[in-house]
Amino acid sequence: MFFPKGIPAQAAEARAAQVNATIGQLTDGAGGAMPLGALSQYLTGLDLRDVFLYTPQGGQKPLRAAWGKRMTKAGDPPISSPFVTVGLTHGLSLVGDLFADEDTDVLLPDPGWGNYDLIFGARHGARIIRYPVFKDGRFCATSMAEALAQVRTKAVVVLNFPGNPTGYTPTEAELRPWLDAIAATDKPLVVVSDDAYAGFVYESGRLPRSPFFEIATMDPERVLAVKVDGATKELVFFGARVGFVTFGAQGEAADILEEKLKGAARSSVSTAPAVSQAMVSAALKDPTLETQRQEIFSQVTERYQTLKKALLDADLPSVPFNSGFFAMVPTPGDPEALRQRLLGDGVGVISLKRHNAIRIAYSSTQAGALPGLVESVAIAIQATKQTAP
Repeated sequence: MFFPKGIPAQAAEARAAQVNATIGQLTDGAGGAMPLGALSQYLTGLDLRDVFLYTPQGGQKPLRAAWGKRMTKAGDPPISSPFVTVGLTHGLSLVGDLFADEDTDVLLPDPGWGNYDLIFGARHGARIIRYPVFKDGRFCATSMAEALAQVRTKAVVVLNFPGNPTGYTPTEAELRPWLDAIAATDKPLVVVSDDAYAGFVYESGRLPRSPFFEIATMDPERVLAVKVDGATKELVFFGARVGFVTFGAQGEAADILEEKLKGAARSSVSTAPAVSQAMVSAALKDPTLETQRQEIFSQVTERYQTLKKALLDADLPSVPFNSGFFAMVPTPGDPEALRQRLLGDGVGVISLKRHNAIRIAYSSTQAGALPGLVESVAIAIQATKQTAP
């Protein structure tokens, strides 16, 4: 993969030219936008050039810089400039474009997000190795080393905390064997931290931040750390589709990786939408942003606590959860049959057939509705047990 010296590259070089006749977009001839009033009337407080014109390959530079500043703190290892993607799924897909093929093993958490299989397996034909997150109801300390032992020559390792669908974030002590196994392996690894739900942790003592920053300090000859995150959950902006890919690399390596990301993006969606980038960039400058986020966090925390208590009161077991948006409840029979039964009662959940469980998204349910939801689940499970052969 490469980024060609084509129209976007040549247009970028001509950006400061007195007469710029490079790129195929309508402007006023002086670099300004020519918006239709039917659209611009809905936008206030934003520079119309940042909304109506193409953004640079890789995203608006102020946004990239602001997101990088937001994620880092003093003492962190050097990292690349965050590359703007069309949501986190696009970011993961770009990682797959660059690093996954039939000769690559991809290590995925189990339970894990079903879309990983499409991204790395169906699209790129990689060999999937699943490593269990839990064993006997506890975080499985040995699973990463056991999965890495199965790697043939090279691998992509996907980490996801808080997890989807597990809703689990480990403690630093729980995760230590996994990180030690990654650091000790002699195989070349690309280790992807899927940080979609970063910040939504409701119990103390859990992993305080993404493992990306520690992985970025490992031997760069063998381990490349990649962080995929975005405004989707962190800024509660689901429709924006603003994600980022960041590498634990600097200098020439970071430059080359960015060129390859540009090429992969150019050949698929080209640049990310301008209006959502402009909105996220403006939000990051808002001095009240963190206060607003805390208000949302408090509401989700209440939902988490309400669901936790309701499950306990109903004596309904669940897979350990402490963060993110989800809880998994094991089912004694077919989870799809249980889902259909609940749907008939006006309750929507997700069935996870491979795990004999349902997933409850308390993120999209009012706290007051959660006890009733749990009661419906408990009744449906009891009815399933009674009708089982």
